[in-house]
Amino acid sequence: MEYTRKKLAHHLIRALSYTSVVIGVLAISAWVLSSFNAAIALCAGAAIIAGPQVWLAMSMFSRFGAQAPTLLGIAKFSLSALLFGVWFAKAQDPQPGPLFLGAIAVLVCSPVFYYLAAREEN
Repeated sequence: MEYTRKKLAHHLIRALSYTSVVIGVLAISAWVLSSFNAAIALCAGAAIIAGPQVWLAMSMFSRFGAQAPTLLGIAKFSLSALLFGVWFAKAQDPQPGPLFLGAIAVLVCSPVFYYLAAREEN
């Protein structure tokens, strides 16, 4: 079975939808247990990882992606590192714990949900 850009997008959307629910629950918990700034930091950490992850997934099916997947991976990690740097440089209260909790939640949940979405189709 051929894995097309359309299938990738479908599975990625499902995985990120489920992951966003997990992030939402974690953000509400952080808001209740800590502060609104912690909830914002948690969502920012999730976005810092999810944004470049989506860009990488969509770029893999481009003409350039087929030729240089390693360069795209390096660009993804560089973009995430740059965004973390901007967050720590510009945020008044960076909240590193919730920030990295959001990032780790995306790194753990999105592949699991992606696998489950792809497996359901077969």
